[in-house]
Amino acid sequence: MSESSGRKDGAGSSLVHKLVKSELEYLFLALLMRRPMCGTDIIKEIHVKFGLLLSPGTVYPLLHDLETRGLIQHEPGTKIKIYSTVKGMRQKIKDMLEQRISDLKQVIEFLLQGE
Repeated sequence: MSESSGRKDGAGSSLVHKLVKSELEYLFLALLMRRPMCGTDIIKEIHVKFGLLLSPGTVYPLLHDLETRGLIQHEPGTKIKIYSTVKGMRQKIKDMLEQRISDLKQVIEFLLQGE
């Protein structure tokens, strides 16, 4: 799979793709806060929402990193790894997401001010 736009409705501009790529860690965490998912589910969700088709070579190393950091886990003993947030880390993840949103809002508000 290549990282390209599959959207036909005009969504998925290169700016959106750049922003999505720069925010993958937070997007993955937000998705996994909603429900457990495998890597393929995450790829599909990002593609449907943003028109960006991520490669497994992008997704799985990031999932591994998040798991190494103790933020997510996968169910052992299953053929397909289903990832979920670590229960004791849900508040920390929520705080991380809220801080990131606050930071992004600050940038957007600056852009909206104009001159």
